[in-house]
Amino acid sequence: MRFPPSFIERLRSHFLISEVVGKRVPIKKHGREYQGLCPFHNEKSPSFTVNDEKGFYHCFGCGAHGDAIEFVRKFDRLSYPETIETLARDAGIPLPKPTEEEYHRTEMEKTLYDVMEAACQWFERQLTATAGIHALDYVEKRGLKPETVRMFRVGYAPEERMGLHQHLLKAGFPQSQQAEAGLIIVPEVGAPYDRFRGRVMFPIRSSSGKVIAFGGRLLVASTGAKTLPKYLNSPETPLFKKGEVLYNLDLAKKSAREGNLAVVMEGYMDVVSTAQSGISYALATLGTAVTPEHLRLLWQLAKEPVMCLDGDAAGQRAMMRAAEVALPLLKPGYALRFALLPKGEDPDSYVQKHGKTAFEKLLMGSQRLSQVLWETVSPQFQTDLPEGRAELDDALKKLAAKITDPTVRGHYASYFRKMLWEKSSAGPQRGNTGRSPHVERMAMQHHSAALEKAARQLLSLLIACPALLHKSQVEETLSRLEVRGMQMEALRDALLAVHHHIDIDDREAFAAYLRTSLHEELPAALKLPYADVMTVESAMPLWQETLGAYQDELELEKLEETLKVEWDEQNHSRLTELKQKRSERFSANVEIDVA
Repeated sequence: MRFPPSFIERLRSHFLISEVVGKRVPIKKHGREYQGLCPFHNEKSPSFTVNDEKGFYHCFGCGAHGDAIEFVRKFDRLSYPETIETLARDAGIPLPKPTEEEYHRTEMEKTLYDVMEAACQWFERQLTATAGIHALDYVEKRGLKPETVRMFRVGYAPEERMGLHQHLLKAGFPQSQQAEAGLIIVPEVGAPYDRFRGRVMFPIRSSSGKVIAFGGRLLVASTGAKTLPKYLNSPETPLFKKGEVLYNLDLAKKSAREGNLAVVMEGYMDVVSTAQSGISYALATLGTAVTPEHLRLLWQLAKEPVMCLDGDAAGQRAMMRAAEVALPLLKPGYALRFALLPKGEDPDSYVQKHGKTAFEKLLMGSQRLSQVLWETVSPQFQTDLPEGRAELDDALKKLAAKITDPTVRGHYASYFRKMLWEKSSAGPQRGNTGRSPHVERMAMQHHSAALEKAARQLLSLLIACPALLHKSQVEETLSRLEVRGMQMEALRDALLAVHHHIDIDDREAFAAYLRTSLHEELPAALKLPYADVMTVESAMPLWQETLGAYQDELELEKLEETLKVEWDEQNHSRLTELKQKRSERFSANVEIDVA
């Protein structure tokens, strides 16, 4: 059977040739190419190379050369139709139906490439003709240099109703082909007319560089038409499926692969202008949201392509639509990032104002898809309430469930749990106390420092009044006491053991024992005058309550560190409980005076 050229083009662009060859022959990365032993003749040292940028393999030993289709045909010893069927099956692309109609369509497609090329050349000539003076003025005001105009083949569609149509008829392209290519509109009543009129024209090319469609930017100043769309793309045709095409792919793919960086912009003018400033890896979708096919093409260029979007509400919506499309397709090593521009800026204006370096810095600071989902979804819920946290948890679980790959899905779920835990464990919310976050942090630091001071003060009191060590409740409190610092730990252990070794009522013996146990003098901060047992004992209930809070703080800190390393539901529940206790104590304005 015959296969339409557009189908062959789609199949060829679906794979990196290194992927096709690498499944059949061992090859290794060597600079920009891959190398290996040639499968078509016997050799001991590798002379067989595979080049993704150029899309072909070549053997310097035997001269074998070709693209992915030729390699599979020759290596698997298949006929041409069998080769196409094999690659289509591997790509998951359905074969075109082998009907008489399809045969005629195949023959027409060959001619459609010709008519599109003829139209492109005509548009290019009109830009520098008398009729194109307004368009050329627009191009120059946008700062496009002549070499940029030539590289992107920018042209102009005059306002005359049948200019292109009549030109193509004279060149031998019938009305039916022009209509099939989307270049003219044939009404039910009246004469056909050009689809594009009064517009600066941007050719849309396939990955191999063939013109397959056009995008036109309306020149309102010259037409006075304010009801027409500002941007107009070709309709879908046998050559052009907008959900499967990225603008500038043919020119950007080499630079993107070399730098492992591809950035997606919203308009072709952004791509053209930024390319002139050195951003050679930019592409654009064509009047449609990002599709699975777009992502597949992008991941052939870079493992983490960046979507560069306007920072307004429309940009936020576009970001979430792209995220929804990407989730089921994520796999290890392949992700999606987002860079939001300041409000009122687009890539073109941003690069013009700030330069290439600033733009690339913006891209380097782009956010991962997981971050974007969290920062977009979490503000929608009232997380200072248990019900709100539960709703957010449910929403995040549903997002993670959309990921097909189990490894990626598990890591996303873990990331969302971690972020939810951090948000719910961030301490008292502003609504609880009426204080700003800065004041809350300062107050909490003071609270924690006071609790630690209380623990040190207890040790000081026991040194000043060792008789308290006879009390079982004091010994129990001391045995459960955790303190910071090796010196404090040594003092606590010495106090626990002291009355088992000496008479604690003998103050001199007691002091000497502590010095021996600590191998040094007591810290000056712990030296107090001898205290009255009755006075100190009456304060013990308050001290025990304070020390209980201190113990909770230490446990809380340990749980936070543990959960940073490994998530555990039981530890998270305990942490939440301790945070709630802390919040209740703090909200009640419990002040601890240990002076």
